[in-house]
Formats: sequence, C-alpha cells, structure tokens
Amino acid sequence: MRERVRFYLDPTCPWAWQTAKWMWQVREVRGVEVEWRLFSLYLRNESPDDPLTDPAAARSIAALRTLALAGRELGNDAVGKLYAALGDRIHERKERLSPELVGAALADAGLDGGLLDRALADDTTAAEVRAQHAEGATSVEAFGVPTIVLQSGRGMFGPVVAVAPAGEEAGELWDHVRWMIDRDGFFELKRERDRRPGEPAPAGR
Repeated sequence: MRERVRFYLDPTCPWAWQTAKWMWQVREVRGVEVEWRLFSLYLRNESPDDPLTDPAAARSIAALRTLALAGRELGNDAVGKLYAALGDRIHERKERLSPELVGAALADAGLDGGLLDRALADDTTAAEVRAQHAEGATSVEAFGVPTIVLQSGRGMFGPVVAVAPAGEEAGELWDHVRWMIDRDGFFELKRERDRRPGEPAPAGR
C-alpha cells in the first residue's frame, strides 16, 4: 500500500517549491502519495483575521483560492498540476505572481481557465484556504512551509533544501527525513542558510 502524506504549501515560497520538487521525485522512487494542502504565509505573518480579500494579499490569495477550487472540483491531482505550473512560472522563470499569472498557469496545467474567476467570485474558497491553513496550524502546529505530515499524524517543518535532490538521492533523503518525523520526541535540526533556493553549493563544497 502506498503511503500517503500531507504537504502544506504556499505557492509564493521558493523553499517550499524546492521541497515539492523533491517530493515529486520521492513519489517516483518510494511510491509515496502526496496530498497537497494549503497554508497562507500572509495569514501567518500579517493578518490572521483577514477574510482573504485584503488587496495587500491579492497576489498570493488569488493563487491559493484557485488551488482550493481546483481541489474541490477536480481533486488532488489538479492541485498538484496547478502548483507545478505556478511554481515553474514564479520560481523557475522568475515571473511576478499576479491573477494574470494564475490564469496562464491554469492553461499550462491543462485546466479550465474559468477556475480563477469562479474562485475569486466564490467566498467559500477563502474559507477553504483558511480551513486548510488552520488544519495545519492546529494538527501539527505548522508555522510555515514546507510542512510534511505522515499517515501516523506526526508532522514537521521541512526539510529545507536549496536544490531538490533527484532519483535515488531523493529517496535516500526521504528515508532519513521520514524516520526523523516519525520519532516521538525529535524536534529540530538546523543550520544557517548560505545560499538562496535553487542555487548550487559554492565552489569547493
């Protein structure tokens, strides 16, 4: 039976994007099923009581609400496809996140372009984003992304990787990370970051 894990994401986070790229590799080499869940860094950092209509959050909220509607109408695979398309434009091509970019990402993913307008016209999509955010924040005390939750219910922030490993290297990292997440009483490993997400190791390292 394939293990199913929850992966909390905010499409604006470049670190979560690298971890998601790693998880797509893990899915192939370890047979893990990924359930994509939403987490809003805007809600965490700025306004936990905002109804997700504040213009200051318009760029990220349009993406999150469209992801929510994609999940409701089309299922988890559609969320993954749209997140992949968003991440490619935002983090690989360095395009500025906007409602227009969300529309373009829908086309890239082969999804209905009307999802964006319907998501922004439907207030329940904001409630869905808030509910998924709250689920992560309360069930495993998620404070940021990426956060991974195993079937056991144990979850952890991370791993934070500058460049997503591929192939069997991705599988080996998963084996170690999964072991740590599932250990009761294990809480943290951390070191300072010396590069931006997507940057390779400095020469000589």
